[in-house]
Order: sequence, then C-alpha cells, then structure tokens
Amino acid sequence: MWQFAPAFPGRMPGAIAMACPALPRINRGYLFMRNLFSRLFLGSSTILAAAALTACGGGGEATPQELAAASAPELAQSLETAQALSTAGGTAAADEGDDDLVTSLDPQPWELEYDDATAQAFIASLPPVSSEARAAGTRVKWNPGHYVALSRRDVGSLHTALREIKSVPQVKGLLLRYSWRQLEPRKGEYNFATIDRDVALARSYGKRVFIMIETKAFKSGLRAAPSYMYTREYGGGAYKIRISAKPTLGTSHRYGENIALYNGQVRDRLIALTSAMGRRFNLNNAVEGVTFNETAMGQAVNPLSKAQSDDFFRNLAQVNTATRRAFPNTVVMQFINFPSSYMPGLVRNMLNASVALGGPDTFLNDHDLNRNTYPLYDQAQGKVPIGPSVQPENYISRSQNGPHSPPKVTELHAFAQNRLHANYLFWSRTLSGPHKPYNNVLRMFKSESFGRDNAGGLRTGCPASYGVCVRSL
Repeated sequence: MWQFAPAFPGRMPGAIAMACPALPRINRGYLFMRNLFSRLFLGSSTILAAAALTACGGGGEATPQELAAASAPELAQSLETAQALSTAGGTAAADEGDDDLVTSLDPQPWELEYDDATAQAFIASLPPVSSEARAAGTRVKWNPGHYVALSRRDVGSLHTALREIKSVPQVKGLLLRYSWRQLEPRKGEYNFATIDRDVALARSYGKRVFIMIETKAFKSGLRAAPSYMYTREYGGGAYKIRISAKPTLGTSHRYGENIALYNGQVRDRLIALTSAMGRRFNLNNAVEGVTFNETAMGQAVNPLSKAQSDDFFRNLAQVNTATRRAFPNTVVMQFINFPSSYMPGLVRNMLNASVALGGPDTFLNDHDLNRNTYPLYDQAQGKVPIGPSVQPENYISRSQNGPHSPPKVTELHAFAQNRLHANYLFWSRTLSGPHKPYNNVLRMFKSESFGRDNAGGLRTGCPASYGVCVRSL
C-alpha cells in the first residue's frame, strides 16, 4: 500500500521529515520525533531504572509481609502468592519495554473512511445486551481523577512513580499493562501474581490501579496471544501487523501482532480470562478498573476480509459485555479510536452494557479523531465513565503524525476536561528526550493552579448507567 516505504523503513532524517509535509501520515514528522525520543535517548530508560532502584535502596523495597501489615487483610492472600515475584516480575517488565513503549498504531486509510452501510449492518448484527449485564442497582467503585500510566512494572519503577504522586490526592493511582500471554501461560491456567503484587504495592501508598489487558504486541518480535493459541483451532491465534510500516518479508522481528478475535474460540478464551479476573479482583477496593487496549487493527501483513473485520468487532462487543458482567462493581473500559465505521456500533453496545469509553490518545487538533471519534465521547458523557489517555506522542504534537508542536500539559488537561468530558485521565510517565515531558505533568500536579477538588478538575458525577457510586465497597 505504501510503495515508498522501503526507502524510509520507519526512520526518516529530521530534515527530510520536516521538508515533506505532503507525504502520507505514516512517514511524516511523527516518525522522526518518535525516533528522536525513543532511539537517541534509549539509554535514559536504563538510567531511570537504575535511579529508581537506588531510590528504593538497591532492592530494599518493602517485603510482602510488610506490605500486608500496611494493607487491608483482603490483600494478604494476594501477597503470599506474589512473594516469589520480586525478581521475576522485574525481569518480565524489563523485557516488555520501557516507558515509551508504542501503545498506538497509525490508522490505515480504510479505518478512517466512514461507510454508513457497514456501520448500520454492524449495529443490526449486534446481539441485544441482557438485563443482567446492566449495572442498575449495583454499587460501583468510583474514584475519578488522574492516573499515571506506566509500561515498566519492576518494583523499583513502581515505588518511584508512587512516591511521586503519594502526596497528591487528585492523582488516584496507576494504569498498568499486562499482556494476555503473561496472564494465561497455559490454557485455563492463570497467573495473576504480578497483578496481586502491584495492586498491593499501590494500596500501601493509598493508591489504586487500572489493569489494562493488552491483546496487541506493539513491539516487533513480541507475541500477542498465549502460546497454545497458535493453531488452526484458534485461527492462528494472532495476525501479523506491520510496525513503523516495514513491509519487507522474511523475518518476524519486523512485525507486531494483534489477536485473531474474528475467531469465536479466541473470543471465548478471552471471556474466560476476564471472568477469572473478575472472580479475583472485582471486590478488591484497590482495583479501580480494567480496560482493553485500542480498537485500531493495525496494518495486517495479510489483509483481513470484511467478514473477518465484522466478526472481530462483534466478538469484541461480546467480550466487553461479558467482562462488565464479570466486574459488576468495577469500572470496565474499552479504548476506542478506529476503524470509523465500527465505532458507533461498538459504543452503542458499550452504553447498553455500562462499559466505559476510553481512548489511546489526547490530540488537541487531529482531523480524523475530531471528525469521527471524539463526537462519540459526547454521546457517552454522563452515561458511562470516560477516560482518555495522554500518550508520549501527545506531548510533542497536536495531531497524529503532525509537526513538532508540543502543547502545554495544562492544555491537554483542559482539552480532556472540557472537550472529552473526562472522569479519568491517564498520563504516560514519559521521561525520555531532552524535555522529559512527565516532569511538566508532575509540576502541574503540585502547582497551586491545579484543581484543588478531589478529582483535579475532572468530572465526578456518577454515570447514569451505574446504580450507586461509592469510594469503596
């Protein structure tokens, strides 16, 4: 599709990028800035991790027993399970990426085109949401405010991030990412020990956690699905997506993956995972919410058929509904962006099932998001929770792949509050590059002008689809 891509394999010199505004979105200044922040300053993540561990006393973090003493009794069992993870968990986190891990993919041209026939057919194909999936009369944990999104989950990095926000009551906690592959190492055998550890640690600081279930591998060479799924029974388990539009065939390390959710067996296994998670975490007051990553499908190496795309989003709607049923007392959120034709139907299902609407990006002036995606936030306001996120690229540009034009963090805050009707706002802890933008976020959090109300200026009204909103169950 991008015939010129081999000449620019995801890495354009800055002068060329800035001089070529007519190039398609995939190869403009955004790639230059991502490479600038993520390649030239690659060593900063290592320095950051070392500094974090030093701040924690070089491995002298609180023991599970000490955390148990500082936490509610309901976490004691989780801590016992997590005791062996202090080392293994840190290693896994380091392997999964750094604080600038790519968490958003450039939309493909077909994803940006709105086709009303496809949209209406998809809406008509969605099964009705049963009354038991709705939240009427249910007490739901409700702690709107600001949360910090981390990619690294080693103990030192968690301690550092939590210490930074401990004294800021408007910052309620962390958003932490966990891959499906990590959570289900073998079919039907679930490993929640790392989540147990992280939730217990956050609670010891008086903070809460949003759990993001990642079903995409945004980094080349990583896998998206559990190992047992890479068979014909599960439609291959996942499909390859190009990372940075690298089209050259012959090596898996040029690609990421997205799960084969068009396969009903994959859908059912994902529902089994979230059902097991609900049994473990729904009544835990330190778990504020569970969310899924963005809807954009990625540039498939072997393009999906329309029937596969239809099935993908029908199955995603069912996963959303089933997960809400598994977490009746907890915020369940789906990050949405593209494909445009499927989003109205998906959001309609979310509103019916009391599933919160989140987003992978807060761009102040993006044409496609403003035209097709952000209007869906208007439909959701007051009905379900809304939770946009500020990603690394949002700190440096005002539109997807736009020129280098860093907005003030106060502008991002105001846009999320006023345009996107945010109840939750997730800030990426981005500390690479010369400007280290997360430092500006911390300064805003601690400034006199930052909202002194309990949610830091964000909207706090209990969503209409919830029964009763409570701080704790």
